[in-house]
Amino acid sequence: MILYSLVAGLLTAATAFMILNISKTGGSTPFFYAVFVGVRFFLQGLVNVLILVMLRRLMPAASVKKRKWMRYSLGYLFAIIFCFCTGPLELYLSQIGEETVAERMSSILVQAIINNSLVIIIQNIIILRYEKTNTDLENSRLKAANLESANLLLKQQIHPHFLFNALSMLKSLYKADLQAGEAYLTHLVSFLRASLTEPQSRLSRLQDEIRLCNDYLEMQKIRFEDALICTINIPEQVLLQGSVPPFSIQSLIENAIKHNEVTEASPLKIKVFYENDRIIIENNLQERTRIEGPSGKGLINLIERYKILSTEDVIIRQDNKTFSVSIKVLCNEVSDHRR
Repeated sequence: MILYSLVAGLLTAATAFMILNISKTGGSTPFFYAVFVGVRFFLQGLVNVLILVMLRRLMPAASVKKRKWMRYSLGYLFAIIFCFCTGPLELYLSQIGEETVAERMSSILVQAIINNSLVIIIQNIIILRYEKTNTDLENSRLKAANLESANLLLKQQIHPHFLFNALSMLKSLYKADLQAGEAYLTHLVSFLRASLTEPQSRLSRLQDEIRLCNDYLEMQKIRFEDALICTINIPEQVLLQGSVPPFSIQSLIENAIKHNEVTEASPLKIKVFYENDRIIIENNLQERTRIEGPSGKGLINLIERYKILSTEDVIIRQDNKTFSVSIKVLCNEVSDHRR
């Protein structure tokens, strides 16, 4: 606000200088009078700023209305006192017309009140803009916090469903084949360790997500053996630089297994590959007639998470033979930008 007061003072000085030159008055002192007017306007602005700061420090518990009334009163009081203190100097510098001293002092007093009103108007505009900026910033922070909470909630919905199925499978394997149960448990521990490494992260590095998928697939191959065929073909550079929402690819592979028949006579073939900055998870379509547990939540979950993290859509395609889901490979900068 001090900078605004200085600029306004310079503009007032320039205006006074032009008026004096146009009116051909003020003798040889139009420049000094213009400087005087500009300095006076700046000092009035500076004092109003100091009054505002002082009232906020000395009366923090007072209402906004009370502080505003005190601010205006002290500001106009200073303007009047300052006017009478500098009046003689202004009379000497201006020398405008044939006014009496009383008339000129009355004119100076009115001018001081007008100047102080302009100072208050300028400051109020600045205060309103500052408060609006702070309000917009706070709203943005609240929105980001809400999106973060929604993302974490969606992420947490993945774990209970998977863990229930994994433990049920582990129980069955231990009853049927102890060695297979041990191998399954080893991959389950590795999977859970990887999934809990960065529980609060918004994005997972693509190579970490694929490592997670490999552990998951090893578990499923113990269960389905040759009935499940899954190939992953993603360039090394994309694995190192790309990111996706945690559990996004794994949940889509799990979704394919859940909704399709997996038998040795008709193996389920899942392909995970990279194309045009997207990861595509595609499987041959052999839908189950009966699906255990809630259906469709995993895909809806992923769509909602992409809405939070990116403007890119999750693309779903289906024909008579195949079903595929395409997700955009994101960068860590996207996540940082939205925080």
